[in-house]
Amino acid sequence: MELPDVVMPSAGMGVVAELIEQRFPLHRLWLEPDREAWLAAHGPSIRAVASAGGHGRIDAALMRRLPNLEIVASFGVGYDHVDAKWAGEHGIVVTHTPGVLDDEVADIAMALTVMAVRRLPQAERYLRAGQWLDAPYPLTASLRGRTLGILGLGRIGKAIARRAEAFGLAVAYHGRRAQAGVPYRHHPTLIGMAEACDILMIAAPGGPATRHIVNREVLDALGPDGVLINIARGSLVDEQALVEALRSGAILAAGLDVYENEPNILPALLALDNVVLLPHVGSASVTTRHAMAQCVIDNLIAWAAGRPPLTPVPETPWRGAWGAGEPAAEGPPPADRAASIGAIVEIMKGVWDLPADCNEGELTAYAEQLCDRILEGQDREALTAFLAGVQEKSLDRQPVDAVRAIVDRAVDTVRESR
Repeated sequence: MELPDVVMPSAGMGVVAELIEQRFPLHRLWLEPDREAWLAAHGPSIRAVASAGGHGRIDAALMRRLPNLEIVASFGVGYDHVDAKWAGEHGIVVTHTPGVLDDEVADIAMALTVMAVRRLPQAERYLRAGQWLDAPYPLTASLRGRTLGILGLGRIGKAIARRAEAFGLAVAYHGRRAQAGVPYRHHPTLIGMAEACDILMIAAPGGPATRHIVNREVLDALGPDGVLINIARGSLVDEQALVEALRSGAILAAGLDVYENEPNILPALLALDNVVLLPHVGSASVTTRHAMAQCVIDNLIAWAAGRPPLTPVPETPWRGAWGAGEPAAEGPPPADRAASIGAIVEIMKGVWDLPADCNEGELTAYAEQLCDRILEGQDREALTAFLAGVQEKSLDRQPVDAVRAIVDRAVDTVRESR
């Protein structure tokens, strides 16, 4: 098997580079004294890019400098640092690392919640400053009787919901539509959920569609006893509006693990006493980060061997053998494939109980990818992982049984058409 060169644009988790270097020739672009000269000289030989959780972007400008690029293996479940839309339009696979970090991030979400409501960091500072010798620490707000509203009830959102229930919190969520088999109350609007809950938990994907979705109007709806927690992406929150809400008492407190321009934090946030700030450590345990790194490597290995990507993002095309540089087939699809795609669309509509005005073009694109993966011979586990990723990015998360049901029926449909 040919071992293609891999480039890492920016520094990040060292374990990712270490694992890649054991299997592939690796180039650390951030160490090159003249980045542009290096890209001009070596860009055409690069077929893979890997991220390691750093802060560098993998955008269209970079990918254009790599004319033979076939795969971007991204570290983390979120991939808004990658221009996945541009990559998909140019036949480049993008993968991420979903599933392995859900529990760690959910743990941090609840830790931030308790820390913000009970003012635990302030209590520790009070003790260390010797103030306890003079007087007991002031009383704080309580978790008792509160409702946690989750923006984005995907895998991580559900893991948070389970933990919140164990803390005695009522749970609600906001998404495009109500999810079948979910016991929590669904709010069709974010404003409506903010008005009905005391803790607003952000667990939705980043990107242009959700930028500043939590604005001053949402914060005002949350109210003076409200607490905002963000473990998703900093871009979802209008940070200046958050600063103003915390200063004015429009909300009680906040707990943040992510920021709009990290690692650069607004000085105004750093100056506030009613916000808990963590340096994006949601998945930062040795066990989880190693599992995420291994997922990056496994995607690269599968691709280099000509096998399907293991955890592609929904924008990723799938047309044939990767690692061999084979382009997508031109012309209309065969009649049996077209019929299979149409049938899969109807299966998705039925199992997911989608409304009549759903985005059929988007659904057809996913059905096409699922069909092609079946034709490529992917096993049901890989197909289920792909479809679960579609739900995480573009649809409200539903029970995994629904995903398996779609996969089983789609496999049968494609086989019958051949």
